[in-house]
Amino acid sequence: MHPWLAAVRHDLLKRALWPARDLRDSGALGTPADLALLKSGLYELTDDAGATVTALALWKRLRSAAPAGVRGESFERALHDALDALALPWPAPLDRILALEPAFAALAREVDSGTREA
Repeated sequence: MHPWLAAVRHDLLKRALWPARDLRDSGALGTPADLALLKSGLYELTDDAGATVTALALWKRLRSAAPAGVRGESFERALHDALDALALPWPAPLDRILALEPAFAALAREVDSGTREA
């Protein structure tokens, strides 16, 4: 896996997906505690300096260091959808956060095709 992509997965994606997967697997009902857990995975991340940042702010930093030719527009759109869904009724927040996984797979394909051409 490309080092930049590994950083996106480690620093951003896992913080959002792991709680969402746990909630999905437990059959969560969308309680306030469930939503708080999902929110923390998108709003309480840590950057490499140890500061608390949002997933969107971290993504913007990471995207600025993306390999040449990688735009990540689909992933960013999925990230916005996940953030917007936190205000929607259950299960939309869970579903849209879980949708980050296929969006990341698409980002990986974009990185792979871009680095093969370089």
